[in-house]
Amino acid sequence: MVVSGVDETTEPGLDTAAIVRSLAERKAMAVAARRPDALVIGCDSLLDLDGTAYGKPSSPAEAIARWRRMSGRDGTLFTGHCLIRPGTGQGLGRVGATLVSFGRPTDDELAAYVASGEPLRVAGAFTLDGLGAPFIERIDGDPSNVIGLSLPLLRRMLAELGIAITELWDNAGP
Repeated sequence: MVVSGVDETTEPGLDTAAIVRSLAERKAMAVAARRPDALVIGCDSLLDLDGTAYGKPSSPAEAIARWRRMSGRDGTLFTGHCLIRPGTGQGLGRVGATLVSFGRPTDDELAAYVASGEPLRVAGAFTLDGLGAPFIERIDGDPSNVIGLSLPLLRRMLAELGIAITELWDNAGP
């Protein structure tokens, strides 16, 4: 994994899907410029709740406030993807969206979750594959999108660039 180091400021007025697509493209292009012979995938995720985009909370207090807003409600986790073909610079940008239904953690559960530090490291202040998973009631859509890389979308994007996902498999075996 290569961290892009790009500025994540976006122009005002973009919806959440446009923001994540733009950021994913910026990240992928920055890495591809340094690694032109590599297949590069750039991703960025944000939670959309009531038309507002939420990334990583900046403090424990913000994480608690956000969880109180999300509690018992639905939000959409958008993940922008940008795939750049090695050697050609040919790229594709796509966005995956998954509806997330949040549970209602108790104040004690929420305090313990925020104290773990996990919600401060992730878009939307929750995980589907970590400590936050018990607070997610259900999802409608691709679970891997919520984790940060939609595998079905990646397979389709690779195919559009003429690359079979099976070409990326390590066939050496155990």
